[in-house]
Amino acid sequence: MLRGFKTCLLIMVFCCGTNLFAQRLSLTDVQAQPVTGPGPGLRIALGGTVNSDMSVAQRDSRDYPQTNINPLFSNQVQFNGTVSYESIGFNPGFRFDFAPGYRLNQWINFEFETGCIYNTVESYTISGNGTFTGVGGEPNLNGTMKLDAEGYLLQVPLMVNVEFSYPIGDGWRPFVGAGGGGMFQKLTVSTISGTINYQGDFNQSNFMGAWEAFLGCGYQVAPGFDVSIAYRIDGVLSPDFGGYTMQNFYTQAAEFEMNWRF
Repeated sequence: MLRGFKTCLLIMVFCCGTNLFAQRLSLTDVQAQPVTGPGPGLRIALGGTVNSDMSVAQRDSRDYPQTNINPLFSNQVQFNGTVSYESIGFNPGFRFDFAPGYRLNQWINFEFETGCIYNTVESYTISGNGTFTGVGGEPNLNGTMKLDAEGYLLQVPLMVNVEFSYPIGDGWRPFVGAGGGGMFQKLTVSTISGTINYQGDFNQSNFMGAWEAFLGCGYQVAPGFDVSIAYRIDGVLSPDFGGYTMQNFYTQAAEFEMNWRF
């Protein structure tokens, strides 16, 4: 009788274990299915940026060359002569994106993108012929002078983007996209040093029209979640900083992205 009881107990344990294993396999199969239908999503990204030089196109609505004007970044310094070119150079910086969106299907996604892009000012370049007054160092300019500069450029994008992706199997998803909207920019410069030295007093901001284009490749880590690497380029159309109209300005970024689909 004891032997029969043990046999029945073993059969019950085997049946229960088999049933639990089958349920686990079924749950795994369900979880393995990607999220392909419509629904909300969220992208969070962090990366590094490089900017184009910010060249001055016009000052006070007048083209270059200009005579007897103060150099960029200071109302206290005067220049007696002709200025033919001015530009600002930037150090590499960082970018953070926060982009809620809505995915129509596994190929098309819309998003509203914001965040911040931050770069410090590296240099100020001026070309022309003449003499500075109110500066330290060599006051004469004959040709091009590149000076060290301190300050920063903060940019906040407000973009509506559309992304097109194409799943190619095994969780991989290359994508491209573009968008448009606006860009808030704040530019400050406090110190100019090098061949000449003077204290800057430049602190201007604007909100200008902007566009963005991007491409990259994502990989599905779990259902509803993937990671991706992306390249993005943003363009600001003729940004204006307190009477200084710049040429079109570009920021390029390489980003690591995390994407959720709910």
